[in-house]
Amino acid sequence: MTDASSVPAADVRMDLVGEACSTLTPMIAFQMRQLQSGQVLEVISDDPSARSGLASWSRLTGNPMVAIVEEGSARTRYYLRRK
Repeated sequence: MTDASSVPAADVRMDLVGEACSTLTPMIAFQMRQLQSGQVLEVISDDPSARSGLASWSRLTGNPMVAIVEEGSARTRYYLRRK
């Protein structure tokens, strides 16, 4: 987890609250293809399995997860940088 004061500025934000992890990754993959190399995508999710799912997706695709910020017990913000 990252301190909220040290997160990168997001170029694009996706509020995916209510979406299951199985639908998160295809939506994120589509959006990442729209970004330029080095840009940051912020994903907001309330799915508890998103942390492990997005970490795996990040490793497989080479798009690094640069920060994770928990917002209470309900939501988490993930910051992914386009490779």
